[in-house]
Amino acid sequence: MYSFTNLDELVHAYALTVHRSQGSEYPYVIVPMISAAGMMLLQRNLLYTAVTRARHGVMRIGQTEAVERAVANNLTQRRNTALPHRIAHPVAAVPTPRGQAAAGQLVLS
Repeated sequence: MYSFTNLDELVHAYALTVHRSQGSEYPYVIVPMISAAGMMLLQRNLLYTAVTRARHGVMRIGQTEAVERAVANNLTQRRNTALPHRIAHPVAAVPTPRGQAAAGQLVLS
C-alpha cells in the first residue's frame, strides 16, 4: 500500500490484449497466467507474443501450471475465413453515380 506522500512514484499503466499489442513494444510487460483461461488462451504462440513485447522486462503473475500448459500447447486453432476465395474471386467495384452515396458514405459535390 502506498502512502499519500509516495503516490508520485506511481506511473499510469494500460492493459492491452496480446492480439492488440502485436507489432508494438513496451518497456515492461506483466503477463497474468491462470489455468481457468482455458486452452484457447493458453497457447505457446500467444505467450511468446506477450513476452516478446517487453523491451526491458517481463513479469509473469499467476499459476506456474498455466505457463506449463501454454508452453506445451503448440496447436493453433485454424481460422475459417473466406480470404482465399476473395483473393481468387475479387469483386469488381461498382461506380456510384455522382451525387449518390453508398450507405454510410459522404458525398462531396
